[in-house]
Amino acid sequence: MEPVTPSPAVVQPDRELVEEILDELDIEHTTDAEGDLAISTAHLTIFFLFGKEGDLFTVRTFYDRPYSVDDKPMLLTALNEWNADTMWPKVYTFTQDNGALRLVGDSQLYIGAGVTREHLSTVIAHWVRFSIKFYRWLTDRIAFETD
Repeated sequence: MEPVTPSPAVVQPDRELVEEILDELDIEHTTDAEGDLAISTAHLTIFFLFGKEGDLFTVRTFYDRPYSVDDKPMLLTALNEWNADTMWPKVYTFTQDNGALRLVGDSQLYIGAGVTREHLSTVIAHWVRFSIKFYRWLTDRIAFETD
């Protein structure tokens, strides 16, 4: 009989663990005015959020560029293309009270039963990378549309 290899330890992710992983990945992070953990760049802000019951981990990206309602058909065509071809983030439009459209990207992981630290680290690295990749993709896509 072969020896059983122990499974990696399962952890219940929390803010401190996410900060530790971001430090290990050498990703600068900050805390916003409401105390949420975030990565902030000139073009986007990525938040690391936990559901009220602690069973859902969300990486939510707010893209800073505002769009007009007139841009919505072009944006929806681009977003449908991205969402159909790419696993995450799923990106959608959000209309602010002043009528400006903003884009928001969401990636979510069920963590109610816990996850391995390695899996969480991999997920965070990929989701941050793809949040930035979406911004670059959309910038190129819009430039192509307007040429």
